[in-house]
Amino acid sequence: MGLTMSSLKQTAMLLLTGICAVVAAPGLRAQSAWLSTPESIEAFRQQVEAMKPVKSNFEPVSVVDRKISLGDRQIKVRIYDPGGDAPQPALVYVHGGCWVAGSLESHDEVSRYMAVRGGAIVVAIDYRLAPEHPFPAAHEDVFDTVGWVWDHADELGVDRERLALGGESAGAHLAAATAVRLMDESEASSLAFLLLVYAALDGGGSSWAECKNHYFETAEDVRSRYGSPLWLEDLAEMPKTFSVFGEHEPSRAEQELFVRKLREHGVPVRSFMNPGVGHDVENWLAVSGDLTAHEVAIEYLREGFALGR
Repeated sequence: MGLTMSSLKQTAMLLLTGICAVVAAPGLRAQSAWLSTPESIEAFRQQVEAMKPVKSNFEPVSVVDRKISLGDRQIKVRIYDPGGDAPQPALVYVHGGCWVAGSLESHDEVSRYMAVRGGAIVVAIDYRLAPEHPFPAAHEDVFDTVGWVWDHADELGVDRERLALGGESAGAHLAAATAVRLMDESEASSLAFLLLVYAALDGGGSSWAECKNHYFETAEDVRSRYGSPLWLEDLAEMPKTFSVFGEHEPSRAEQELFVRKLREHGVPVRSFMNPGVGHDVENWLAVSGDLTAHEVAIEYLREGFALGR
């Protein structure tokens, strides 16, 4: 029996929340093989792509795809320009998808939304995916892209003093890990702030374990500084952080603990719990349904960039 667009979205939502890993109802037993084969990974990738709305509701002044050179490799970025006066604030955005899925296309709408409503250039990253490219490939792509934006700020019309980093789900993990590395490397550019939405922050945590098993290959990777930002004790130099998570988020404890540790180290933090929802990434990337998280994120972006309401 063929799958409709609605059923694809419903299935993908179940997968992204990790429910399929624990539910034993007979009708869901087939999901126990989730991400266990190349075929199941490809199916999941197609399900994530299917969440993209058919028509966009947000039109930046320009949307440009570029292939950028990062050392020994090239990756694609998509640059959304809302059309403000240069130099403009900029958000480097890291998409979610359990480290194994997601693309510039699947997260095009939310990137457009943040550029138009947030009043900032958005640079979205098409980082390398697991399992073809395990840790630290995605992390390296994000870290090096932030450096590329910094180096090309004048060309891009970006204000280096208002360069921020954000992501959702696995993308939030990569954003947090990159912020840690930027903190570690004194020659690296500093971030105006960090935006974490529905974040996974513990590489060895129980949330999305099937995905993490494809991204991390060793226990040393999992517990490394850029594998599990949650467990670091030297966070005092981290940038101001904005946090959005769902009330029933599988990784809620990770995000709440990270926020608490940042505050204990004197890092300015604002955090919002979206009531009544879990890992609401379907609505997030499609910019549909309950827009509470989106509106809070825009409030945080505009505050972080000192743009006012």
